[in-house]
Amino acid sequence: MSARPTARGRVVVVGGGAVGLAFAAACADEVTVLEGGPPRPAADPDGLDIRVFALSEGTRAFLREIDAWQRMPPDRIAPVARMEVFGDDGASRLEFAAPPGRPLAWIAEGNRMARAIEASARERGAMIRANSALRGIAARPGGARAELEDGTVVEADLLVGADGADSRVRRELGLAAHAKRYPETAVVAHFRCEKPHAGTARQWFRPDGILAWLPLPGDRISIVWSARDGLADELAALEPAILAERVRDAGGAALGDLAPDSEVARFPLRLVRVPRIAVPGAVLVGDAAHGVHPLAGQGVNLGFQDAAGLARTLDSRSPLERPGDFGLLRRHERSRRADVDAMQFVTDRLEWLFGIDARLAGLARNAGLRAVDATPWAKRLLAAHAMR
Repeated sequence: MSARPTARGRVVVVGGGAVGLAFAAACADEVTVLEGGPPRPAADPDGLDIRVFALSEGTRAFLREIDAWQRMPPDRIAPVARMEVFGDDGASRLEFAAPPGRPLAWIAEGNRMARAIEASARERGAMIRANSALRGIAARPGGARAELEDGTVVEADLLVGADGADSRVRRELGLAAHAKRYPETAVVAHFRCEKPHAGTARQWFRPDGILAWLPLPGDRISIVWSARDGLADELAALEPAILAERVRDAGGAALGDLAPDSEVARFPLRLVRVPRIAVPGAVLVGDAAHGVHPLAGQGVNLGFQDAAGLARTLDSRSPLERPGDFGLLRRHERSRRADVDAMQFVTDRLEWLFGIDARLAGLARNAGLRAVDATPWAKRLLAAHAMR
């Protein structure tokens, strides 16, 4: 980050997830984070967290900048060396890789990532208050305030809403959100695999949804099956060994036999557009500001880019500007709009395209995969975008 502003402001962040904590670590102002849940446990369990994230090179650089990446256990992070995408005709495919020696992305566990970011935020001076249930918030040109259920009032120059897709901050600020529920539910689980995954991420566009296999450390993978209609219920109800067989067969046994290595989790999928993310005295970041389909694995990266961008905007303000000034927040809003809009458009259109059952549509999309696979410069662009 650049030099600190001449006068430090006060910022309150509502939401103690990874994105809110990352902003707190990056922000040069005085930051208080209000987390409604209990404090993080003293240690994470030995087993892999069911929530894993594909982190881009840009996100990795940001986490290094705030001294969080260095705190994440390296043996719990898996680099992604290449990507393979398959159409629904059993033959069409697209493969691309990063330049030699540079991963496309890194797969990291949610709990260990958040723990590392929280430690960095604390070390950099952020105050983190757990069990801080909100009673209400207010934002105005002169500043913002958050009132807690225990009667405590936290006043600040700026309030940052980082409280997730169902953001209470967004609702209480009167910021409109347009949500579209996708006809899929994400089924998530980890498996041990018979054959080495070699750091390859795989994705199948299937008639019943989109299946992704993500490499984990050692001989394990994590799967995200964006399953249509009642398939998610069916998959979640299967005996673990039977589910492993279904996942193996759906991926053409690319890694041989699979063995269950976690519980099964389910997450509803939706697109959330928030036309305005700022009002005088307050701004949204992360899932509170946007929601995307997980097929590109970019949701959390967009959130970290929000955090880094807002910290830079605040850090570059003039001595006459306060952190909650609407003009300042509008600059941040405009700086993020193109990136968020582009990702939402691409993921939404891909979900729509691969959801069409018509025969001609299937021929067209599979031909598109083959055409891109035969075009080296297009694959280089894909790799470059994945690494942003």
